[in-house]
Amino acid sequence: MKKPIIEDFDINARNRELSSPLDGMPSIQKPRAVQHVPNSSLKTDDIDATEQASDRSGERANGRTGRRIITRNSFEIFEDQMDLLRERSFQEKRQGRLGSMSAMVREAIDEYLRKHSAKD
Repeated sequence: MKKPIIEDFDINARNRELSSPLDGMPSIQKPRAVQHVPNSSLKTDDIDATEQASDRSGERANGRTGRRIITRNSFEIFEDQMDLLRERSFQEKRQGRLGSMSAMVREAIDEYLRKHSAKD
């Protein structure tokens, strides 16, 4: 049984200050606004660099921002494909890399689309 603090029941006692483990921590504040540079102010060399960077990052080009937008979709794949994908992801994570199965699938789709658009 806990031992009561006698001062808590004394009407003449001074009020104790309550403390929290969060005392001394910084307060939560709104993030600062990020400076946005419109694409129209970029030189053509900058736009090419932006497009190349977005190609490397695996994002689809968006007309307004020059970025690729990720959307969630549901596709059916074979169990053995999923097993191999999980294994590859695990191997990459053990090597200290990202190991993102989504990134692997996006890369495979990009490669498939490049391969089949060249034939058209």
